[in-house]
Amino acid sequence: MRHKIILLVAMCIAGTAIADEAADAGGKLYEYFEAFNARDTQRVANEIYSTPVHIGGGQGHRVLQTPQAAVDNLDNLYEVIKGRGWKESRISDLSICLLSDALALVDTQYSRLTADGDPIPPALRTVLYVLQKIEGDWRIVAFYSHDNDKRPVCG
Repeated sequence: MRHKIILLVAMCIAGTAIADEAADAGGKLYEYFEAFNARDTQRVANEIYSTPVHIGGGQGHRVLQTPQAAVDNLDNLYEVIKGRGWKESRISDLSICLLSDALALVDTQYSRLTADGDPIPPALRTVLYVLQKIEGDWRIVAFYSHDNDKRPVCG
């Protein structure tokens, strides 16, 4: 009986640790969106991304080799979305798959909004972020846009 109790306690502790890691990985996405909305490209490039960062999706694939390449990429993106009336991006849903203690997939649905709060089409966007734990901190190492109806399922 004592062994069963010890095993149950160990399983609860392990489950809590996994939940904490998943929450931390998800928290990194909220941190990213906060820095993105503040247009803090240096923070994104040096504290949230871990270069090289692989980007993929509907417009092909590319790699941001250095933090400066990430800053340049973000500056270009801001010019495009500001031209469409962008004010902020807001997360509506996260789906987190913890693959190991140092690798997570965070599928994120979000909207880009105008100053009036109207979504810039498409109203809902979906991006799969790959996060790696580096020196105790979750970092984005890749991200891939994809169709809203093709979200990954944790297995």
